[in-house]
Amino acid sequence: MASAIPAVVVARKDGKLICQNAPARRMMGPGAGKSCWDVVGGLKGAEGLPCETNCVRRLLAQGLEHTQQVDPRIEGREHRLTCVPVGEAVVCVLESSAENEPDQWEVLTARERDVLSLLADGDETPAVARKLGVSESTVRTHVEKMRAKLGVKTRAALVALGFRFGYLS
Repeated sequence: MASAIPAVVVARKDGKLICQNAPARRMMGPGAGKSCWDVVGGLKGAEGLPCETNCVRRLLAQGLEHTQQVDPRIEGREHRLTCVPVGEAVVCVLESSAENEPDQWEVLTARERDVLSLLADGDETPAVARKLGVSESTVRTHVEKMRAKLGVKTRAALVALGFRFGYLS
């Protein structure tokens, strides 16, 4: 997955998307003719995106020397969004920025990420179960599945890999 093709969209001056590559369509849905700030800014589970009404027009007015680059989190994973004004359009590239991105079989589910986050906060199984409204057995099952996916033996190693892969900040 480390060599995954980034999601790329191109928006004209009025902010409407004129094209997007296949990874962008898979991640954001079809966006041709829609506002860039609605398509990119509407990503499910995204935090820290700079998208807002007329951001494309503003970026074009600032010029090439004002390339915008931010590091949002999408579904708990670190990414890098780079928006570059080029002529009368803005090209936006969204890619994972985790240094050691997990392989597909190492990707954690949303619930596993919830459990991992609470473990990283120092919570033990009973507290995690109470906070998530599940049984202790369910929490232990999630922990075992994460340890198997990531190939570690301890919860501490699990948390360490969580930081390394960008699941935790």
